[in-house]
Formats: sequence, structure tokens, C-alpha cells
Amino acid sequence: MRKWTWAVVLLLSSAALAEGIDGLGRISVGGGFRWVPNWWFADHAAALGTPVTQGLSGGPAADVSFGYGVNANFELSIDLLAGYESIALALPDGGRDEYTSAAYGAQLGGRLVGNNVFAKGLMPYLTAQAGPWVSNISSHLTPVPERLLLAFSVGGGLTYRFMERYGITLEAKYMNARSAVPGISGINVGGVWFSAMFTIFFPPAPKRDLDVPGF
Repeated sequence: MRKWTWAVVLLLSSAALAEGIDGLGRISVGGGFRWVPNWWFADHAAALGTPVTQGLSGGPAADVSFGYGVNANFELSIDLLAGYESIALALPDGGRDEYTSAAYGAQLGGRLVGNNVFAKGLMPYLTAQAGPWVSNISSHLTPVPERLLLAFSVGGGLTYRFMERYGITLEAKYMNARSAVPGISGINVGGVWFSAMFTIFFPPAPKRDLDVPGF
């Protein structure tokens, strides 16, 4: 808890060092790897005589993020995410039941952002979001209905703003979302997302003095 407190204090203290992100727009595009631990599912599958033979470690992920700074250190954000993985279960007759698990949706929330922390252009942040999440698990042998879920996520990252309009972002995010495979158990369809993104900034228009005729 003490580490999180110091992180928040550090981010807020950056407002005294720079103008902050008030009015700053942002788009980040990239992807990476989604790690999906599923020990609960693996244990139940093995107990039923259909052990996992591959998969459950995760797969590729994509991330598009939009943000707007409402004050010096707080940003409203919308993230669009998608991830994919493959799973295979060994059947008692020696065959395999192969699954593909795709998950995608949106996360809405906010970011607590520091500006020029430790060095010029460094922007660390913490984020918390929630939103609709679609789990699409398909199998050759076992029908699995598509599910619409509510997912929650928390995480953090670091953006290096190397130019006024451009930056590079590294992010780690944990998402809590669960679906189910009929006849086996619940299954994790959230996971931990590791992303590298290219960020484009949209600085606010400079403020101009109000021109009043005759003055």
C-alpha cells in the first residue's frame, strides 16, 4: 500500500514542475502479449480426464487508446483491446479437442498522469477502467456460446514524449474477466496485457486574449 501511495504522490507532484496535461489529446496504437493464467481451468480439465496439452499461456494482443487531459494530472481514457489464444485438450480416445479463444471490447476510465517526472518527456501513469467485454470461444467438438461480460482493469505505464507530438508508451495492465466452458469450468478471458505503443499527442490550442472593439 505504501508503494502505491508514493506513486500517487509522485505523479501529483509533477504538476508543480510542468504545465501538466490539461487539454492535451492523445492516441496510442500498438500491441504486445497477453498472458492468461488459467490454473483453475487446467485442474478441472485434468480431473475430468481431458488434460490441457497446449495453450493457456496467452497470445498476441492489440491495443488502441484515446485520452483527453481534463486537468493537469487527470486524463479521461477509452481503450479498445483484443486478444487471442489457442487451447487443446487431450481426449480419452487419444484425440484432441482444440479451442480458439478470442476476447475483445472497450475499457473506459481514467489515468493519473505525471509530466516530466525524473527527466524531461517522461510521463508515468496509473490507470483504472471498466467496460463491456466479449468472449468468443470456439471448438470443433464442444459448442461454447459467445458471452458479453463486464470487465475491470488496473495498470500503469510510462510514456516517453520525445517530441511535442510524438511519444513511445510501455504499459502493463491486469484485466479481470471470466467466461465458462460448458462441462469443464470457468475460464479466464482477461489476463495480464503487456503493450508497446506509438503515441500521438494533440496539444491544446494556445489561449488568446479576447479582442474587444474600442479597447
